Amino acid sequence: MNFLISIIAAIILVVIGRDFIKKHATLCYLLTTLLSIALVAGSFSGIIWTLPPWFTTTILPILIKSTFATSIFVIVMYTGAFKNGSKFIKFLMPIRGELSIIASILTLAHNISFGRNHFVNLFTAPETMSSNMKAAAVSIILIAIMIPLFITSFPMIRKKMKAKTWKSLQRTAYLFYALIYVHVMLIMVPVALSKNTTYIINVAVYSIVFITYAVMRIKKYLTKKSSAKLRQAS
Repeated sequence: MNFLISIIAAIILVVIGRDFIKKHATLCYLLTTLLSIALVAGSFSGIIWTLPPWFTTTILPILIKSTFATSIFVIVMYTGAFKNGSKFIKFLMPIRGELSIIASILTLAHNISFGRNHFVNLFTAPETMSSNMKAAAVSIILIAIMIPLFITSFPMIRKKMKAKTWKSLQRTAYLFYALIYVHVMLIMVPVALSKNTTYIINVAVYSIVFITYAVMRIKKYLTKKSSAKLRQAS
């Protein structure tokens, strides 16, 4: 359910704030960084868990568990799956890089907040971890892929790179998206199998979103490949 709520919130944010994000990208990065620092500091100190219940049970899980960040990544990845020249592409493409940077900053806050326990236990005492929490191993791969994508999303960095090199690096985003789904399923499916309704809904929503994207992206690739062959033949 949290993922569905996050997707709706992310869509509203993009629709309402598209122009602001484009015109004031640096300010958006700063605000996102400050929010991320507050989440990490509050998590480490424990203060964040003493806030009012309406916040700790609704807003906090979406932020600190990276659900909202993942929803922004979903918008970024779907942008590449829509038909070239479509209204969705024209609306989203101008802020695709900015959204990717914002999502990455929020994701780092999640990894730092939870990594101090899960990453440490993974390498020092894996036997103390539940099987689904060992999915932290996938997080390490995700971080390794995300950081280069994050850094090269800044225009000043991109301009210094060769176009071919930049495009090759960006293709690793497909692996990144796939591993997000794998990571989430490893955590949620075992709990969903215990007939936990909330987790069953989350697994269903994640699966619909990511599998639909995969189908759309593959279809777009095949269509593009077919069109190229037709042009060559003619």
